[in-house]
Amino acid sequence: MQQLEAEILVKIPVPEEMVLVNKIRLKELEENEFAGKIFTMKDFAERSNRSSKWLKDNILNNPQLVKKLNIENGGFVYYPQSQSDRWLFNAKGLIKFIDEELGKYLCGIK
Repeated sequence: MQQLEAEILVKIPVPEEMVLVNKIRLKELEENEFAGKIFTMKDFAERSNRSSKWLKDNILNNPQLVKKLNIENGGFVYYPQSQSDRWLFNAKGLIKFIDEELGKYLCGIK
């Protein structure tokens, strides 16, 4: 039996508004999307689909989590120091927490 081997040149048009990106570079870009960004309580509420009251009651003021979450201990949460102060969150840390841990508390597992 004979075998035929051929090389074929195929041109695929890439639309002007798109680019081809190496997978490794794409992963780097995705990982750095939130680098250096700070989120507010409003951002946390929107991303978690929970009210700020629920987040404070069940996550942020949970005695088992406060030390771990506090930015002073390497966490991602800046706890307000006064009434005029605001909750602030390191964006990368918050996204990681939502992805990896929030589900435990949504289901009542603590």
